[in-house]
Amino acid sequence: MLSRVEVAERMTAEAFFRHAPEDRKAELIDGVMIMPSPPTVRHERLVGFLFTLIRMYCEDHDLGEVHGSRTAVMLAEDQVAEPDVLFVAKARAEIIRDAGVFGAPDLVIEVLSASTVAYDRGPKFRAYERAGVRELWLIDPYGPAGTEFYQRAGEAFKPVMPDADGVLHAVALPGFKLNVGWLWPKDKFIPVREALRAMGHA
Repeated sequence: MLSRVEVAERMTAEAFFRHAPEDRKAELIDGVMIMPSPPTVRHERLVGFLFTLIRMYCEDHDLGEVHGSRTAVMLAEDQVAEPDVLFVAKARAEIIRDAGVFGAPDLVIEVLSASTVAYDRGPKFRAYERAGVRELWLIDPYGPAGTEFYQRAGEAFKPVMPDADGVLHAVALPGFKLNVGWLWPKDKFIPVREALRAMGHA
């Protein structure tokens, strides 16, 4: 099945919040509302694993709030994203309002799909960088080859790699150590509590 996106008319972030559909994902990219096709089951399984893992970690350590893919994030007057997973640190909770997040999350995760990859690697990447996101993960649900991790260095993102043991050390989540092998299981995802124990934090 071919993936597709629907493109609506050019608008501001204020207009986007008034007119964006409630029943499906939509984003404002360079002033244009984009509505991608529904995600695959593989995509949603990976998003569900990451969301649950990070949310439980943050709850256990009282770090802040974790939200899923239907939370709008206003990055600029012509940029409103709905990342698959986002984290806002407790000290910055004031950017979270009822309508969405107004400012840069500390961590953004985008699980790539055929209909969104060009946006995720292009204009959305630049919008996250300009807005001040501390850490960005672009994860290919089909394997590590298309997966990239970035952490902020000054005004720009710097690509980072897992260590020799295949562990990514997050900067936005203190003490969080992601074994990247968990992202592409042969059968099913590692139970979240087992993953937390492997980090030494459960």
